[in-house]
Amino acid sequence: MCYRDAMYYIMTGDPFDGKKAAEMRLVNYAVPKEKLREETIALAEKLKKKNPAVLRAAKEVYKYCRTMDYNQAEDYMSAKGTALRFTDPEKGRETGMEQFLDKKTYRPGLGEYNRAAK
Repeated sequence: MCYRDAMYYIMTGDPFDGKKAAEMRLVNYAVPKEKLREETIALAEKLKKKNPAVLRAAKEVYKYCRTMDYNQAEDYMSAKGTALRFTDPEKGRETGMEQFLDKKTYRPGLGEYNRAAK
């Protein structure tokens, strides 16, 4: 969001719609009201396919590493990855690596690994 946009709405208190919020990058995207439920459910279904421990770790890494220099961020991410390997009840890293290296059923960057496969 641009500083000028933020200051304008802070000072005036003027309302704005979802389209304007998307333009200012306050939200990722706007949808018509009649499609809101459908889009919300589609996003929830997409997130349900992902490993919740990995999502939580990714959010923390993003939140904390933004203010770190490169070496600090690298150390933090390494420590977070190590902790995740020991605390993830799904053992997502191992499952994903097996599906990628051994079974050839997963391609990182092109979707999520199959959480249901054991």
